[in-house]
Amino acid sequence: MEIIYDTIIIGGGMSGLKTAYDLKKSNFKILVLEARNRFGGRTDSIKIGDGWVDAGGQWLGKKNPNLKQLCNELKLETYKQFYQGKTVFDIYDDGLIKSFDESSPNFDLCEIGLGYINPIIQTIKEVGKNIDFSKCSKESPIMLSLEKLTVSEWLRVCGYGESVKFFIWFCKMSVASSSDDISILFFFKYINSINGIESLFISDDDCTESDRIIGGSSMVSERIVSFLKDDCKLNCEVTLIDQISHKNGRLVKITTSKNEIYYCRNVVSTIPPMLLKNVIFKPDLPIEKQRLKNEMEMGNTIKVIVIYDSVFWRDQGYNGKSQSFVGPIYQSFDNCTNDLSVKSIIGFINGKEEIKYWYSKSLEERRSAVLNQYSKYWGPKALNPIHYIERNWSLDKYSAGCFMGVCKSGDIISQCNNYYTQPHGNIHWAGTETSTQWYGHMEGAITSSKRVVNEILKTSLKSKSKL
Repeated sequence: MEIIYDTIIIGGGMSGLKTAYDLKKSNFKILVLEARNRFGGRTDSIKIGDGWVDAGGQWLGKKNPNLKQLCNELKLETYKQFYQGKTVFDIYDDGLIKSFDESSPNFDLCEIGLGYINPIIQTIKEVGKNIDFSKCSKESPIMLSLEKLTVSEWLRVCGYGESVKFFIWFCKMSVASSSDDISILFFFKYINSINGIESLFISDDDCTESDRIIGGSSMVSERIVSFLKDDCKLNCEVTLIDQISHKNGRLVKITTSKNEIYYCRNVVSTIPPMLLKNVIFKPDLPIEKQRLKNEMEMGNTIKVIVIYDSVFWRDQGYNGKSQSFVGPIYQSFDNCTNDLSVKSIIGFINGKEEIKYWYSKSLEERRSAVLNQYSKYWGPKALNPIHYIERNWSLDKYSAGCFMGVCKSGDIISQCNNYYTQPHGNIHWAGTETSTQWYGHMEGAITSSKRVVNEILKTSLKSKSKL
């Protein structure tokens, strides 16, 4: 006898699992289908002895209320990201490496030689707040005109050409793409979603990287999976979503790569837009949604985790954070566990060209380059780690990159933005790329699940009222 589920959720990352969690609590018969051999999506905590390291998303901040509330509900504790001490700045044309205490009351962009970007930040704020992303270009012609420009082109048009070097770096750090590759309209959309640009650069209690989850960010998924029990399946890659007429009414038939078939009344897809091209839809998606899946790209990042036997950088008065225009690591952070069972520094190699260049090198060449860079910042002890770990998210079949989907110059946002979340029959959409708040972040994933659950509940009430 075939089972008909109320809702099937495609994707067992944070948004998919949170959607399933809330619907099951509302007594829905649900099923999660995850293509990977693990849950967690773009979060992945790796056990190291008595501790862990996060190979994927790991941070939350006090401006992430939905994720914090979920952690409380799941009885997960958080701890503060370590920022006490000096941050290294390797951003100067003369090759000098300087360090500053970001917690100092006198610390600002002028002190580190970046005062020239203050007017740009103000311009970004002024232009960004006047863009309504709920409207297409026909109501807001400024959207289409902005979307034709990359971030770098817009800076030059506005007379801020001297800042292009900074924003090439900044875009790599924030969205894992170069300012030469993404549209300024997408950049505004992202900045608007995270409540401003400053929290991405200066580290304090208000920044986007202020807190971490004890046990690793994958603990969120683990706790939800333990609640869902048999209502979630691994190794189930969905290849066909077919909306059909059935003796039990209008249903959705889902087929996996193993030719397993499932039936449900509603589907929630949490697959990133650019990976939807691997799924056949019947009837086909509207042209706007097809453009999103065909034209959006994923950011590119290698997350590098270097584990040591001591916190020698802290002992020298540094906090493990570095900002570099030079690389190979363009940004690093202290990555120690709360109990110091794992003492590590994480770094990021971000951007399409950077990944291409560094992956043309051997692992040993990359390792040597990273450790030599760290030794310039924190001394010779950086040359002798006990573990060196890399995660190239661009090689992950079911993510195709990180941190998030990005948009090139053109007209995809101005023409298709409203189709990010618009249901297609009985198919609904979630995932951090569908969120208007904290796009690309774990908070965005949780926020999107909140929206789609409300959609499903309203749909269910309407269906019952017709009976």
